[in-house]
Amino acid sequence: MTARRFATYVTGTTDEYRLDVVTDPEPDNPQAVIYFTADDVEAAERQAQRLLAAVDGPEDRYGELYVHDGDGTAVYCDTVHLPA
Repeated sequence: MTARRFATYVTGTTDEYRLDVVTDPEPDNPQAVIYFTADDVEAAERQAQRLLAAVDGPEDRYGELYVHDGDGTAVYCDTVHLPA
C-alpha cells in the first residue's frame, strides 16, 4: 500500500497528509479521504485523531495516515484508531 498515488495539485510538498477514514473491514474502500497539512508526523497524528472523531460513522473506526513524498506518492505513516 505504500505506492498509492497522492491525489494533489501541490507539487514538491512534503508536509501534506492524507487520512483515509475506514469504517468497514476493507481498507481499500475508505468512507472518506481527507487532505491536510501539518508541521510533522506527530502533529499530523493529533490532527488525524480530531478529523476521525468528526467524521460520521460507527463508533469504532480507524484511519490510514499517509504523507506526500513530494513526487506524487502516498507513503504510509500510521494507523489512527478511534476506539468505541
